[in-house]
Amino acid sequence: MEKVKKWIPSYVRLSTAGTQVKAKKQMDNRQVEMMTTIPVGRLLRKFIPSAMLAMSCNAIFNICEMLIICYGVGLDAIAAFACMFPIIILVSGIAALVNSGYVSQLAVLLTDNEQEKALKVFGNAFVMMLISGLIITIVFEIFLEDMLRLCGASDVTLPYALDYMRIMLVSTILLFTMQGMGRLLHVIGRPRAQIVVQIGGITMNVILDILFVLVFHWGMKGAAIASLICELSSWSIFIILLSDRRGFVHFTRRGLRVDKKIVMNLLSMGVSPFAINACGCIVALMINLSLLGIAGEQGDMYLGTYTIVQRITQILVSLVTGLGLGVQIITNVNITRRNYIRVRALLMHAIFYSFVIMSVGYGIIALFSNQLMAFFTSDSQMIAIGATALVIGLCTFPFVGSQMIAVSFFQAIRRPRTSMIISLTRQLLFLIPMLIILPHLIGVTGVWWSMALADVASVTISWIMLYTETKKLSL
Repeated sequence: MEKVKKWIPSYVRLSTAGTQVKAKKQMDNRQVEMMTTIPVGRLLRKFIPSAMLAMSCNAIFNICEMLIICYGVGLDAIAAFACMFPIIILVSGIAALVNSGYVSQLAVLLTDNEQEKALKVFGNAFVMMLISGLIITIVFEIFLEDMLRLCGASDVTLPYALDYMRIMLVSTILLFTMQGMGRLLHVIGRPRAQIVVQIGGITMNVILDILFVLVFHWGMKGAAIASLICELSSWSIFIILLSDRRGFVHFTRRGLRVDKKIVMNLLSMGVSPFAINACGCIVALMINLSLLGIAGEQGDMYLGTYTIVQRITQILVSLVTGLGLGVQIITNVNITRRNYIRVRALLMHAIFYSFVIMSVGYGIIALFSNQLMAFFTSDSQMIAIGATALVIGLCTFPFVGSQMIAVSFFQAIRRPRTSMIISLTRQLLFLIPMLIILPHLIGVTGVWWSMALADVASVTISWIMLYTETKKLSL
């Protein structure tokens, strides 16, 4: 019984409404004090694993879903995912435009204990996410077939892509709101609730995928329906959690009234991640077109191989993204308190951890590249192409982690333009020109080398910018 009580927050166990609110505020204050006083190493070990687990859950699910579709539908369906990928990135970018800024802003308001303003920011962000999600659903549904054709869908892969995307676009509103609400639970000191919801949703999704795809043989529609059901379930739980009026942030009628100033401020903070995702959409499109141009009649096979490689890569990227998210939240609080020495220590620790994660991850992937590809296909040509892509394309990943941390760091210290420059230089200045040139010179290997060389150049720029910025911090 005592173990059960430990899982129940203290403010829930209190008897009166007044003491519940007071206890919640004390809990929020303790959260801030922990972020500003606990030794940096211990602080990261306490807060970061939950963020990393939350981010990597989606990557692990994508791997599971890919395996189920490989065995239940076929490799042509996997190639269809490559054609959907640029559209998915673009949708995520639009979601970031409306929801990336408000979580960081709420972290600052939590530090300053400005609850009234926080409720308005949260309510306005939620309304923005609902409206933009509805607009995107309608517009993309109208032009979906043309967009998929533009992204490289063939007569073979188009039906699979349409089956999946027409259903998934219905969940765009859920996607927009869930991206922000999951991060918000982490900020207000409820990372355990975020993880439980995510793991529960993903577990349910995998079970439904097996049922709908492997048992009922509903194909890509089955996979999309499974995802829609699970997203709706997770979304409902998030709504319930954030409807608790005892929390620092919750739904209020006053907060849901649109305030033009708040909306414009939130949009300005989302321009950087939107631009990054928009360029990512262009890059994904160019990779598809480069592979199709080189492969000719084998284009679908190359696209399927690239999809598998991308899913494997996503696990490493998600771990460091979670690390960066956790560091960003803690940095937000410490910057507000002007703890500059602590901020610098956080940055150094995060860069070191990212290097370790990426180095160990790349070593495992490079060593077992053929075996990893063999999980998805028995085609020897696909295995060989995929293994080469993993070894070459990820060879710079031990250093790429520091660039990802730099992007999160500059967002945390309210330098969105700098974070945008770091990301855009990789994609616009380096990667796109290389994708135009190298594949024509050395074939498909040029696609993988383009990614690696672009990473080298952009990491160098991020190091220079980090050094310059940290020198400006008052010590």
